[in-house]
Amino acid sequence: MIDLIRRLIIAGVSLGLIAGNSDHIMDFYDETLAMTRQIATAGDLRAISTMLDYTYMKTGRFPAETKFESWMVEHFKENNLKDLMTDHWGNRLIYTSTGRHRTYVLISVGPDGIAGTPDDMKKTGP
Repeated sequence: MIDLIRRLIIAGVSLGLIAGNSDHIMDFYDETLAMTRQIATAGDLRAISTMLDYTYMKTGRFPAETKFESWMVEHFKENNLKDLMTDHWGNRLIYTSTGRHRTYVLISVGPDGIAGTPDDMKKTGP
């Protein structure tokens, strides 16, 4: 019986601490989620960039913009978690190939979803 009372007191104190700090907990959660999305998107851009460089070494050119989505499907396994062409905020990746497909720019528009702002993430090659 004493053990049950002790557990109830600990649970009550814990809930009181959580309830009293709910704003801090939510801020921490939001910051952690934002950082996780940024790290995951950076990893995706790096993986895509590495495969683009491999394609360039193999064929002497990067995929054209019109063929980029099919290139992605061919080189990356689809999953049920996320569309291959989107970043971790749900925005479409922007890919351009210039100079007769000898260079490329791959952009995630970041959390604000607007291209050309400071939160954009960009990989260029080669």
